Amino acid sequence: MNQTVTLVRYASIEGKGWRRGAAVFTKNGRLKPDVMRLGGVEVQCPNGRWQMRQYQGRNPVYTELGEDSTDALNRFRAEESRMQARAAAIAAGLEVLSPSESQKTLKQYAAEFLEMHRNLPHRSDDSVRVYTMVTSTFLKQCNSAFPGQVTKDDVIRWHGWMRNEQKYSDRTASDRYMALRGFLRYCGIEPGRIIGKGTHKLLKTYTKKVVNAYTPEVVQKLIDAATNEDRALLWEFAYKTGLRDSELKMVTRYDLHGLNTAEPILHVKERDEYGNIKDAEERKIELHPALVPKLQRWLNTNPGKILLFGTAKDKPDTKMLLALKVTARRAGLNCGQCPGCRSKRNECKEFTLHRFRRTYTTRMLRATGGDLRSVMARTGHADLASVMRYLEPEARIREAVAAAF
Repeated sequence: MNQTVTLVRYASIEGKGWRRGAAVFTKNGRLKPDVMRLGGVEVQCPNGRWQMRQYQGRNPVYTELGEDSTDALNRFRAEESRMQARAAAIAAGLEVLSPSESQKTLKQYAAEFLEMHRNLPHRSDDSVRVYTMVTSTFLKQCNSAFPGQVTKDDVIRWHGWMRNEQKYSDRTASDRYMALRGFLRYCGIEPGRIIGKGTHKLLKTYTKKVVNAYTPEVVQKLIDAATNEDRALLWEFAYKTGLRDSELKMVTRYDLHGLNTAEPILHVKERDEYGNIKDAEERKIELHPALVPKLQRWLNTNPGKILLFGTAKDKPDTKMLLALKVTARRAGLNCGQCPGCRSKRNECKEFTLHRFRRTYTTRMLRATGGDLRSVMARTGHADLASVMRYLEPEARIREAVAAAF
């Protein structure tokens, strides 16, 4: 890294897109807010932020300074002073550490951050697990090695990866984003400096939806309308195990244990050849007695197959959702009102594989009297907040509502 640093404005210019220009100072050394010098001309640019530019060889390296002009100028002056002191030390023949030797990396901060949370009194294992997931995935998605290099784009890219690649719900992605802000503060980064209010609102906001579960009658109609025994087993298996969509696709014959005993178990296990488990949460689920003879019959009928719900060539089935929607239509269960029902394909949006998981979680909480920990151990949810929304109102609340009106 060279020994010069420049303060620049990175902003959206009408008709030109996003551009960088030199900062403009007043005669008394103050920074003109919302102004840059572009092509020798001062240009108004309110929609933007401040950055420091240095060079690694011929490559520019930008450090985010946020949107506040006063704060940006103070940080820029501090960096100028540090570099001047560094230059003076070098001229005097003193040993000066390089930035990589004197600054902690994001990876080092993450290790310390997690160790701190492990040692905090009353910190739950769930919280540590969430922070571990947040820091590890952010480090993989972030293009920056040091805290000072983290940008808004790094955060947005990571947030998009959670929703688009990992298929987290908007609510879960919001929770993870708020946890990330705690990690950024630990690294000495004030999140508000790199993430504007508008972007922050978009990343943290989600619609609080009412849990929509299948009734036993609807599930039975899906089973009855299945085209073959394998599909019927899939709908019943999804209903009585609560597996995620991706987990259903990778269940193998080797994950079924104790079918001939009084304690048959499904081991939800990560397999490299089929994909990863969300949150890396391997777990064991007690199998419903009604599933056991059907699973035994499948094992005997398909001795050469590995995947329980695979294709004819024993590959992960990517058309489970389509099969479910076709089955719902065949069973006469389409709502007839949603855009899916009104489309040419006539595929009701009310029928999703994930709805089986919601149903399992809701019914298990009801059956266990709201035992959140036990249910979480079976569903693989990473935090209590994810499961608590499945709790139904208590009977006395229903009675109170009936009496009040």
